[in-house]
Order: sequence, then C-alpha cells, then structure tokens
Amino acid sequence: MFDFLKREKKPNPDATRLLAAILVVYPAIQSVTYDSKDDKLELSFALNGKFSQDDFEDFLKYVAESVETFHHIEGLGGATIELNVEGVFGTCFLNVRRDMATLTCRELSLLTELALNYFGDNLIEDYGDEIPDEEFIMAQEDFLEQYLNNIRQLRIDGRLVGIREQERVVVYSG
Repeated sequence: MFDFLKREKKPNPDATRLLAAILVVYPAIQSVTYDSKDDKLELSFALNGKFSQDDFEDFLKYVAESVETFHHIEGLGGATIELNVEGVFGTCFLNVRRDMATLTCRELSLLTELALNYFGDNLIEDYGDEIPDEEFIMAQEDFLEQYLNNIRQLRIDGRLVGIREQERVVVYSG
C-alpha cells in the first residue's frame, strides 16, 4: 500500500566502483558479477570462433597450472578458482569464478593475459573508440587495488553485475 515508504538498499559504492574499474582496466572482460552469498567474483571473457572441447580443456589446465603457480609464488594458500565454458561454436563465454579473500589486481592481469595469449584474436576485447593511455590505466589499477582491499573489510550484501553496453560500463544490483 505504501510502496513509497520502502527504501531499497543502494549497493555499496566501492563494490560498484570495483566492478566498473575491472571492466575499464581489462577490456577483454565482458562482464563481472559479485555475489555476496559465496563472496566470489565471476569474470566472463567472450570468444569468437570454433573451438573443440579439447581446446577448452587444454586452456583450463593451462590456467589452473599458471594460477596455482602464481598463488604459490604470492603465498596465497587456500585461494579457490573455478573455470567453465558456455557454448562451443560461434560466440562462447569463458567464466572464471574467484573468491574475493585473496584476489589481487596482478591476478586479474594474469588471467586476462593468459586468455589473450591462448586465444589471441579470438578473444573479444572492447576498447571503444580509442585505447586509454598508460597513465589512465595505471591510475585505474591503483583504484582497483584500493577497492579490492575495501571490499575485503566490508560486508557487501546482494549481487552486483557489471557489463559493457556499447561504449559504456553499467553496474546494477541483481
């Protein structure tokens, strides 16, 4: 009856900025989802081309070994990562789910670089009209690291989804 009295809780601004910064810094990531239920971040990479199941299995092994080595070097025991692929022909999506407790900006860079090295031109990257300059990217990476640290200290409720929409980044509560 009195719907105007209901106040929807607005998403945490740092969580919103985190998702937006990931999409700005990493043009190969097409969408990013944060789910507070399991405190995980899901990154989706879009691929264009024909791939076999073996291609994806080889890539998943490649990523698993690389990330495990990275975690060992960084001393990140107990970090969890899940990988899956949706679709096989045409456009398909590579999804990476990672717990937020130990995620770093360097690991996001590693994941993006692994996908780019393995899939090359088949990895869809959205730079918009122009590629941002190096100083802008470095500043965004600093903000990204700060937001990652802030998220670890706060309890964020709900689910947030960040996507690319033409030349914009949109983050909404889902």
